[in-house]
This record gives sequence, C-alpha cells and structure tokens, in this order.
Amino acid sequence: FKTLFLLKGSLLWVLDHTQTPFGKRLLRKWMSQSLKSVIDIQAQQEAVAEILCSESSVLPSLQSLLTRLPDLERGLCKSSPFNLQFKIILLLTVLCYSSSYLPIAVNEFKKLASHTKVVGRYHTPFIVDKHRHLQQLREQLIIDCSHEWINFLQLFGDHYYILRKAVCHLATMDCLFSLAQVSKENNYCRPEVLEEKSQILITAGKHPVITSLIGDQDRYVLSDTHLQGDDNRAMIITGTNMGGRQVALVTIMTNFICSTGFGSDRMGVSDNISRGRSTFMEELVEVSDILAHATSSSLVLLDEHGRGTSTHDGIAIAYATLESFTRYVKCMTLFVTHYPPLCELERLSPQHVGNYHMAFLLNEPESTSDEEEVQPEFITFLYHLIEGAGARSYGLNVARLAKIPESILRTAAFKSKELEFTQMSLICLHLLSDAWSIINKEALLEKV
Repeated sequence: FKTLFLLKGSLLWVLDHTQTPFGKRLLRKWMSQSLKSVIDIQAQQEAVAEILCSESSVLPSLQSLLTRLPDLERGLCKSSPFNLQFKIILLLTVLCYSSSYLPIAVNEFKKLASHTKVVGRYHTPFIVDKHRHLQQLREQLIIDCSHEWINFLQLFGDHYYILRKAVCHLATMDCLFSLAQVSKENNYCRPEVLEEKSQILITAGKHPVITSLIGDQDRYVLSDTHLQGDDNRAMIITGTNMGGRQVALVTIMTNFICSTGFGSDRMGVSDNISRGRSTFMEELVEVSDILAHATSSSLVLLDEHGRGTSTHDGIAIAYATLESFTRYVKCMTLFVTHYPPLCELERLSPQHVGNYHMAFLLNEPESTSDEEEVQPEFITFLYHLIEGAGARSYGLNVARLAKIPESILRTAAFKSKELEFTQMSLICLHLLSDAWSIINKEALLEKV
C-alpha cells in the first residue's frame, strides 16, 4: 500500500487520519493483515457506521482527547515490569560492585593522606549534632524512596495488562474515527460481504488514491468489475491497460471500512542483485508463492507475467499459469498482459474467462508510400473497461508520450508495419496450408 516507498500516493495516505502514534501503527497492521472472517468484517463495518450515525457527545470528546495523548503504547512498553526488573537488577549490580570497591578506595586515600600535611577543622557540638541528624534523614529518605518504588512496581505490575488493554482500545477507537472520517469525506458506500459466495461485484468503482490526488471527483471515469468464483472468474486485460490496481485497493478497503478475502498481488517487480536474482527470477518466485497459497476465495492480480525472457517462453509460462488459476485453483483473477495468444483461453473456457481492454480512440496518420514518412498512431485514452481483446498494445504512442525523438519513432513505426506484414503473411500461409489439406466434408467441419 505504499508507492515508491513514499507515504503520499498510497492507500495508507488516503485512509490515515489517526491522531495518535499507536493508532497509526494499528491502522497499518489492519491494512497489511486483512480480516478473513465475515463476522469480524461486518462487526468492524458496524462500528464505523455507528460512529457516522451517532449523535452522542461522548465520541467528539473522546476524539478531542486522542489529539492530546502521547505515545502511550511505547511508554507502557518501556515501563513494563520486565524492563523495570531488569533495570533494578542492573542498578543493584552496580551498587554491589561500588560497595565492594569503596573500602579499598578509602584505605588508599588514608595512605595518601598520611604522607601529606594534616589539616584540621573545628566544629561546634551543635554543628556536629545537626550534621549527624541530616545524614540520618538522608539515609531514611533513600530507604523510603526505595520502599515506595518497590510498591509502585508491584502496583504497576498488577495493573499492567489492564493498562495495555486500555491503550489497545484507544488505538482501535482512533482507527475507527479515521475510517469514519474518510468514508464521510469521500461519500463511500458500505459493501455487502457474503460468506457463502466468492465474488467481487463493483458498480461505478473508482480508484481511491487517484481521486484523492486529482481532487475533482467528476474528472474520474467510473468502471464496473464483475468476478465470480463459479462463473466469470478470470479477466484477461490486453492492449492499452492500467493494471487493475483499483480492484485490489477496493477489495482491501472492503475488509474494514464503510466503502467502496484475501488478495495476492504481483504488480511490478525489480531485481535482487545481492541474492543473484534477475527481475524475471524475482517475478517467478513471487508467482510461485502465490500459486502455493492461493485458494478459491483468493483475488489474484498479475501484471505482465512472463516478461524478461524470450517471447515464446514468456507466452508459454503466462498461458500455463493463467490456465492453472482458472482450471485448478479456481480463484478470481485479473491477468494483465500484452500477449495476444492468451486470449485463446476465452474460447476454450468461455464460462470462466473473459477478454477485456481499456477503451481508446485511434487517430491514424495519413498513409504514404514514402518509408521515411511512416508515422505512429495517435491514441486518446478513454479510461473505460470494455469487453473484447485489444488488437494491439500501441507502444509507440507511449514512446511519443515519453518524448522519444521523432526520427526514432518514424523508424519504429515503419519496422512495426513490416513485422505486422510478416506475421500476417505467416498466418495466411498457415491457413492456406490447412485449407489445402481438406479433402472431404468431415475434415472441413473439423477445421471449422
């Protein structure tokens, strides 16, 4: 839930309006350890709804109190009986060592003083008596302080777990106040969580982080998402896409907030040079971990799985992985890819797999016979998910947005046309070869 290791631009940045340090730590824990029990999720949603609907004067007073509290949790840990007992033992050890060293130091001082001129000072009996009485009072003060300190430790130890429980309740209230504030400010609705069904149905959904960053809610294009474990459980998103992170964030928020399972996510990965792992190796290790832990109730998001190796190997790995998720694990899956052959899974399993792409407008340049004047297409993104496989990925348009020099874009556009023509020629040749092998009606029907 962080973006580039920065708090701003993350889901935590959107949801965190806590007032105490221990509340911030608990909210982070809630986000990283989502609830699995439907009863617990519903109880947490009820608590947020109660805060939003309550007219009690106690809740604003408690919220105001939280703003003035120090870090009670860490202070309590530092003052725990175990830490205090350790400090006392250490202090007693130092005192014992000092008391054993003190007589030796006094004897050494006496030997040194015998070799110097003795200087006497006269004190009246009144001064001597008062000084002796002062020393007695000081000793008694040390004894009384030590006695009271031990009593305090005993009293604190008897109530330590009660105090710790109270701090935990304060942290919970701080988190609930934060979630209620976010729900009210963003006009979030309450999701319905069902125990007997494995499905994600989002109507007019929006990205919680993007809408907070741009500020203007009307500028965001709403989108629907329908995933069902026993029906359409996999969405293959091809062409110009935005990764499907919105679905993951909304699913996470469902577990503990009045808004709009378990999730596995592999959206972007980097290499690990210190452990001798390439980017491709790191990706496969993460996917292996997801395969080992995913269940039929999981939501799995994979972005560009299979990249980092040859095209054929990448397609083969991505195809086999997606087939495993849809056929054997039977989990809800969002599979973002630029490999068109993966769209074949919709034909093989139309009930469980669907092809989708982000809508766009294509403005093709005027055709020309001059090779040097070939231009890449201009793309206008509509940010709306529609059914059907994306015909192309239009990477040259991304290169233009990245301000790649025009000369390189023209060369790339010409080469892209050339590769497309070569690929289409191979496909036509393959179809012609299949048609030539048809010798009777049965063979024709088999090809169809």
